[in-house]
Amino acid sequence: MRDIAVPVAGVSPNATVREVVGIFQGDATLLTLPVFDNGEFLGIINRKVLTFKHLGRPFAMELYGKKPIRVLLDEHPLAMNASIDINSALERLIEADPSLETDSFPVMDGMRCVGIASVAELMMSISRNQAELLETLNCLTARIRAEVENARCTQQDLLPLDSARFGRLAITASMTTSTEIGGDFYDYICLSDSTVCIVMGDVSGHGIQAGMVTTAAKASLHTLIATGATTPAQLLFGMNNAILATAHQNLLMTCVVINIDQQQRTATIANAGHTFPYLSRTSPPCLERIEEVSGFPLGLESDGIYTERTIPFREGDRLIIYTDGIVEATDRMGCQFGYERFEAILQEHGKSPADQLKRKLFTVIHAFSASDTLDDDVAILIASFDNKPER
Repeated sequence: MRDIAVPVAGVSPNATVREVVGIFQGDATLLTLPVFDNGEFLGIINRKVLTFKHLGRPFAMELYGKKPIRVLLDEHPLAMNASIDINSALERLIEADPSLETDSFPVMDGMRCVGIASVAELMMSISRNQAELLETLNCLTARIRAEVENARCTQQDLLPLDSARFGRLAITASMTTSTEIGGDFYDYICLSDSTVCIVMGDVSGHGIQAGMVTTAAKASLHTLIATGATTPAQLLFGMNNAILATAHQNLLMTCVVINIDQQQRTATIANAGHTFPYLSRTSPPCLERIEEVSGFPLGLESDGIYTERTIPFREGDRLIIYTDGIVEATDRMGCQFGYERFEAILQEHGKSPADQLKRKLFTVIHAFSASDTLDDDVAILIASFDNKPER
């Protein structure tokens, strides 16, 4: 309040009422006069109160004109501490004077009056303050949006191409996020001439923190492979410790790692609490969910041990890896898409080209939820062992 208080010379309590009226008449901007006696603040004389309350009646000037102003002194006016902020001052003003009849008040530093503040200037100061705050918020919002967009682009850049081929193994994948930065990720890495490592993860959350965890998982995955850790169990062990160091148990990640060996015609799987993959076989035709192997999510406890299972993976077979955003997608009534609907699509369109199956799945899920955006991130990866290699 000190910043908006205007110093006013004030008057002696012995000044006559007529003299005080003359002071007010000589300065149209003066709303309130402080009254001092040898430097001691005694109270105030307000122009509006003096004019309309005390001198507004007939013959009032004749009655009061020659009397000392002390007879009309307001000894207990509403006053504000000089150190109080303008928003708190307005709050106190409204509490004391809900109708806002007060047009000005003294600003005090202890027992000393440092000036008079007008209510109009108080309102203008708050208005300017709010405008500056709004401008700051707009700048901050623009900065946050730019940073989030940069983070989104970085996260997208971390994903491999949505389709690739390694000999007879064809991979197609896709991911959609419920927010700008998602918690799902997938990757595939060629380990040798015949073996491809496929990874899919799902962080328990969204936003920048979830994006940081997926980035840590991606970085640790490639570092582990470069240092010789290539089995699914080894990779989950190393990624678990990296995520634990990054998220400190605040966020967890489910993850599945599958090594497909085309020469041996096998798929070796380790699972850290992730949704169970599906295996679509052609001989004999069947769809099975691989549930026999699973462990705790990554980031839960240090030095977690994960088991593996190796299954046949032959020409014509297809692996479907996905995140729980598919089966947990809800309609407007809150019903989940569920495994039965998911499996029905895999059964009906299991022989279709993988890219066509992927598009069909996303179309059905969006139609089910009746929304262009989903409540959770959704990722799917389809790995097909083709009967014939690409020419």
